Amino acid sequence: MNSIIRFIPNLITLGNLAMGVIGLVFIAKEEMVMAVYCVVIALILDFFDGFAARLLRVQSKLGGELDSLADMITFGALPGMILFQMISIGKGIYFTEILRWTTTDLLHCSVALLVPMAAAYRLAVYNLDETPRPHFLGLPTPAMCITVISIPLILEAHYHLNFYYLLSDSFVDIIGTERGWEASDFAVVKLMFNPLLYQVASVFLAAMMVVRIPMLSLKLKGFSWKKNKWKYGLVIWAIAAYLIFLLPYLSLSFLDIGLIDFLILPIFMFGYFVLSWIYAIFEAPKSDTNTHEIHS
Repeated sequence: MNSIIRFIPNLITLGNLAMGVIGLVFIAKEEMVMAVYCVVIALILDFFDGFAARLLRVQSKLGGELDSLADMITFGALPGMILFQMISIGKGIYFTEILRWTTTDLLHCSVALLVPMAAAYRLAVYNLDETPRPHFLGLPTPAMCITVISIPLILEAHYHLNFYYLLSDSFVDIIGTERGWEASDFAVVKLMFNPLLYQVASVFLAAMMVVRIPMLSLKLKGFSWKKNKWKYGLVIWAIAAYLIFLLPYLSLSFLDIGLIDFLILPIFMFGYFVLSWIYAIFEAPKSDTNTHEIHS
């Protein structure tokens, strides 16, 4: 019985990994929103495996290794595949046999591979880094994944566009006119079928994962404001982002910003980046900005 209890946190971690694999299958089956649901479940499991290990007092090196392996699949390979698919869609080659891709096509899509490569490097270094810190160094892989999964949420959940062929501007104009889109909607949709967006995002996110910039962590040290003010600031921003999401539904005459609920994840992540950068400049220990170690 004791062995079973000790294995519970590892079982939760393996559930995280399973969600990542199922999510990859959904992406291959052209069901990216279903993959997003898998990521959400995995994020919950990723939180509770460590919580369960501390609660049961069964923390182990095996659990730490399993956690990194699971994170590599769910928060590394899965977002990399989403970016790869979106670049191929934007290039108009998604349904073209791989053997018929040109070298240029393959190189353009392969930019997305920087994301899982950076995630693997980050997680490997984390396993070797035993320095306790109140924050992350570089963008944590789950936060990177949250940024990427906003893509199918915007396209499919908000605009109801589950298209894997490249949409021409004229076709987008026709759909948008029929659905009564605002001018900003046309711009967003056209941007999201531009492969350059995902290539730039891949480079940026990969760089942010391995850079030495301190990034905020939500792990609280007690509940005092002094010790957790930046973390509470992140929670306050999350609430503010949710309120921004609610504004269009309040029917206030002086507000005419359209329904922006689909931007809730990008809005939150933008605030996370800004708060982390401010923290890095004014609060983070100087030693962390000068070290070559990173934390995941």
